[in-house]
Amino acid sequence: MREERITIRPFEELQVEHYEGLKQINEHGYVKVAGTIPFDRKEEYLGLGRQQTWVRITAVSGETHHILFYGILESLKMHVSGQTCTMELVVYSGSLLMDHRERIRSFQASSLTYRDLLDVCGQGYEDAKARMMVGEGKKTGQLIMQYQETDWAFVKRLASMNQTVLMPSCTEPGEKYYFGLPDGLGAGSAAPTEYRTQCDIEEYWQKKGRGMDISPQDTISYIWEDREIYELGGTGIIDGQKMTIWKVETHMRGNELYHTYHMRRKAGLSVPVTYNTRLSGASLFGRVLNVDRERVTIRLTEDENKGSSGTRWFPYASVYSSPDGTGWYCMPEIGDQIRLYFPTERETEAYAASAYHEGDGGLRTNPACKFWRNKEGKEIQLSPDKILLTNNQGTYIELSDAEGIKMVSEATVVIHANKLMSIASLSSFIEVSSPNKIKLKQGNTEMKLGGDLYLTASEIKL
Repeated sequence: MREERITIRPFEELQVEHYEGLKQINEHGYVKVAGTIPFDRKEEYLGLGRQQTWVRITAVSGETHHILFYGILESLKMHVSGQTCTMELVVYSGSLLMDHRERIRSFQASSLTYRDLLDVCGQGYEDAKARMMVGEGKKTGQLIMQYQETDWAFVKRLASMNQTVLMPSCTEPGEKYYFGLPDGLGAGSAAPTEYRTQCDIEEYWQKKGRGMDISPQDTISYIWEDREIYELGGTGIIDGQKMTIWKVETHMRGNELYHTYHMRRKAGLSVPVTYNTRLSGASLFGRVLNVDRERVTIRLTEDENKGSSGTRWFPYASVYSSPDGTGWYCMPEIGDQIRLYFPTERETEAYAASAYHEGDGGLRTNPACKFWRNKEGKEIQLSPDKILLTNNQGTYIELSDAEGIKMVSEATVVIHANKLMSIASLSSFIEVSSPNKIKLKQGNTEMKLGGDLYLTASEIKL
């Protein structure tokens, strides 16, 4: 189809004098159109520019109507000179609405599917829809983080995990897109006889270097111009090979629209996995949900997807650990605040680290005093002048620089040795005291001190 005239709703009285447009895989489509409008319509049209307005641009040929572009009004400019008013519109595909707000979401459960992730990303929009051409029902099988990414950027990265691309829908309202390339869009199939070629060798080597199965022939684009209208994602035949339209440039020449189409083998439109470089070195706070051996599960504080993220086990980084078991084993408690750390841009390398203290300082007011304590109050304290081992219930052992060793117990004290036990005072005396009695025993020999002195033995010598 070739247009005879162009209509634009809701700007029906705009007389188009300039038109340029671009549709491309993995990018938002846009159209820039300019022309004159009746002077008495300028206030009405300005009012449309102050609100979210969907714009439909239609090519008309006789009784046939074909939507050239359907999108959201992004910019409206007017120039008034006397009674002449010119207006310029910039319209983007509805996918642009998914590219404004950056979000933080975690998708932890390996059982989540790519469809689950796309559905979450589509929440909060008036008319979002993802048409999955690939990956329907496929499980992610790993942790996936949306970190300071817009929904569009994140979904594009999800597509790369399937070595495919996104294609915005440019012929209908709403935040709609294709996840993967459709198998031909629009009516008819292009078959140009005059075209030029362009081979991107750099792209070939980049993709080859990242392990993709690709040939130089796949990176050749066939470029041709036509007045006929074909859709992004449409197909065509060149030299007996089936090609896919991956880019459409439109411009006005005179009063007619001309379209420059870029086609390529479908294999050449595959992309390597991309990563979110912002994630490298990032730490996210969260709460410990469960602890097992050297692993923890975490609910992230900033996660906008807490209810649907699922859980997974993360390794916990201790102060020191070695393969032979040597090290420091000290796991956080359920409910503790903790950090999930990402050493690189790959989510799969994330691990939990260093619980974070909240509230007042308590004993954490003197940096010279180090201590280790569990939730039951058992504590080891290292001060500049002493070492204290205590249960904080009246039983403790204190090694003091000034006072020596002090052992205090609320219950029994047992000292046992399989060999020699020696107790000696080199410069003073040994004191043993008891309010009731003292008993010394060796085999059948016994001495009791309890007000009276009792000696028991086979033979007593005085």
